[in-house]
Amino acid sequence: MTQSFVAPVDPATIPELPIGRMNATHHEEVALVNRIAACLGEAGAPCAELDALLSEWVAHTEAHFERENRWMRTYRFPAYPVHAGEHARVLERLRSLCAQWRETGDPTALARFVHEDWPQWFEQHLATMDAVTAQFLARVAGPDLE
Repeated sequence: MTQSFVAPVDPATIPELPIGRMNATHHEEVALVNRIAACLGEAGAPCAELDALLSEWVAHTEAHFERENRWMRTYRFPAYPVHAGEHARVLERLRSLCAQWRETGDPTALARFVHEDWPQWFEQHLATMDAVTAQFLARVAGPDLE
């Protein structure tokens, strides 16, 4: 009997923030992570597109975090060092796990990150750091930042 795939993050559960570009970016990232999770599967060998999907995820995350960091610097968000530090920590973890996968071919740690650690971090990050940042940015710059 085959189990149906359950995406790590249900796009319908992504909280709406007052900055449209942040919402779009979060939905793009969840779609990408869910594709990676499906590629990794629940058992067996990862799909052939995994390396390309991981490269896309790293590039998307770099652009995502740099955009938010730039906004926080530009508008002098008081908690910038903390929020940007969290971005740096998670990006380094993502890069490290991708490198480990490419070196060893063992998807175990990467799969745990994709299916468990990242979704938990993402939910917490949006509910706390991104929510506060988005409220601040919407107040000082408006909702249409690009």
